[in-house]
Amino acid sequence: MSWVKRIAWMLVILGIVLVVVWAARLAAVGLSLREHLAQAQALADDPQSLDPVGACSLVRDLRGDVTTLRRETGGLIQLAPLLGWLPGIGGELRAAPHLLDTADGLTEAGALTCDALGPALASLSSTEENGLTPEQMIALLDREQPALEQALAAAERAQAAWERVDTAKLSPWLAGKASVLNEGLPLLQTGLQMATVAPDLLGADGPRTYLILAQNDDELRPTGGFISGAGALTVEQGHVIGVDFIDANLVDDYLHKPYPEPPQPLFDTMGSEIWLFRDANWSPDFPTSARQAAYFYEYGQGVSVDGVIALNQHAVELLIAGLGEVHIPGVDEPVTAANVRQFMREAWNPGEAGVTAEWTFSRKDFIGQMAAAILGRIESDPGSVDWVQTAKGAYQALQGHHLLIVVDDADASTALARAGWDGAIRGSDGDYLMAVDANLGFGKVNALIDGKMDYRVALRADGTASAELSLTYTHRGQWENVRCVHMEPYAAGTTYAALMHRCYYDYLRIYVPAGSVLRAATPHPTPGEYLLRGESTDGQAATLGDEAGKTVFAQFFVVEYGQALTTRFEYDLPQVVQTGDGQHSYTLLIQKQGGTDATPVSVTVALPPNVTLLTATPPPKTTDANTLTFDLQLAADVLVEVTYE
Repeated sequence: MSWVKRIAWMLVILGIVLVVVWAARLAAVGLSLREHLAQAQALADDPQSLDPVGACSLVRDLRGDVTTLRRETGGLIQLAPLLGWLPGIGGELRAAPHLLDTADGLTEAGALTCDALGPALASLSSTEENGLTPEQMIALLDREQPALEQALAAAERAQAAWERVDTAKLSPWLAGKASVLNEGLPLLQTGLQMATVAPDLLGADGPRTYLILAQNDDELRPTGGFISGAGALTVEQGHVIGVDFIDANLVDDYLHKPYPEPPQPLFDTMGSEIWLFRDANWSPDFPTSARQAAYFYEYGQGVSVDGVIALNQHAVELLIAGLGEVHIPGVDEPVTAANVRQFMREAWNPGEAGVTAEWTFSRKDFIGQMAAAILGRIESDPGSVDWVQTAKGAYQALQGHHLLIVVDDADASTALARAGWDGAIRGSDGDYLMAVDANLGFGKVNALIDGKMDYRVALRADGTASAELSLTYTHRGQWENVRCVHMEPYAAGTTYAALMHRCYYDYLRIYVPAGSVLRAATPHPTPGEYLLRGESTDGQAATLGDEAGKTVFAQFFVVEYGQALTTRFEYDLPQVVQTGDGQHSYTLLIQKQGGTDATPVSVTVALPPNVTLLTATPPPKTTDANTLTFDLQLAADVLVEVTYE
């Protein structure tokens, strides 16, 4: 029997060797994956360094790592959850099958996208001037529809797998990466969905006309700024075949047609007797305002549109960065991202002739002139455009709600809504907060206003909560002897700067979860001599009711020139804590108003007594007993998540 023992030992040794070889191969894959993930993390930390071709090479390397990892682990990966009891890595082991499925779908989607759009991505990275023409780009997107749809399906599989991962049980290192996937996966799906509908939106089958709203964020309104100008942009086969910009005041035909009554605050505060195109963006829900603007435009100009695009000065600054210099006929200096805002302000000013009828009807012509120069540059010399920088600028503008898009196409609308780029008031199963300011003072004073927000919420054992919100407005004006005059007619000394150096007349709305109850608010009375109507106001806050699934509080006040004002709201929240599997989850979505800068936000969350904190995202600045404090910058929508048991 000695030969049997020898064979048995040989098989054991062979098995050990095979396991060692398998482990070595697995370790090699792990090291390669770790290195490539580090490169991906560096790219995520510094998106300005993005090179599409280089990024695609990294995606293909990651795809190879994940494919090899799946092949090497085989069915063993399905047994990993059985070892979920192990300390330190138990969370990863329990989630291992879902994590691998997430990585598999994500890298497959990325590799398919890179393969399908390779020529387009190469042209974006190329310094040569012979990039793809609009017709070639549309033809490429149309031809690669099957691959793009396959990539979208892979991205959706990755999203479904990721949703099955219990991020609260992951190790701190891996849990810290969760936000990247939480944000990145929906964006990947949005991008792929937009790519599948782009040929239709760009006029592959016929002309498409879009209404462009030029919003002035120096005069803040709910969707990003006062509507200064309107443009009808028509595209066909990716080419701009027509663009017509006019002053927003010239859109309406109120001398010959009846117009509706305005929103009540416009009547009460500004004396508006009819609702006109320039005030169409009264709702902070952009799809609602876009429909109103499209209606007014067609009603006044007889032109129907296929969508509405709104952008303000900050969006222009971000988008024009990829063009370097733009030369406008009749303007001595080239326009750049650094000076475009000042150029727009100075172009508004009256010339040597002063305030004349001609100036009144032509003071916003620069909007159309600049738009024509930019579009002409793109059409005539696309190779000179830094498309990567332009794409980055567009992404930042969309994330910050400085650029908003609503289109009639159902698939594109779904994609835009998923990414939050349609400017809709977003749904939330937990807590929600959006502060919306509307400048009702006939001035451009928001350029001198700094804001900050302090939000404190005390969670109760039953999942409801009490909340305190403080908003501080600081006026940075330093001119002397500025009085609060609601409206001054244009006169010889009228300049854009003079319109900036005025008091701030603000109509504030606070959007909170439906069912919230206002308990108290700081009153801010306004004397009659400050107001157009000459009648003083008590400055009390009020509950307006519900809009877009939210309860709305409102208040009007005046921030005096060079001064600061803090207003405070106390209210009760309905059920904002979700419970499941013995854990409680509090989420707070803070939605950013377009046209505002990165507002500092302090959030304090007091947990109920006798609970244990499990996770908090983003990491709190301080944790004192059961009270967490977060210091945030509202440069885009912010989500705070806290779990406890």
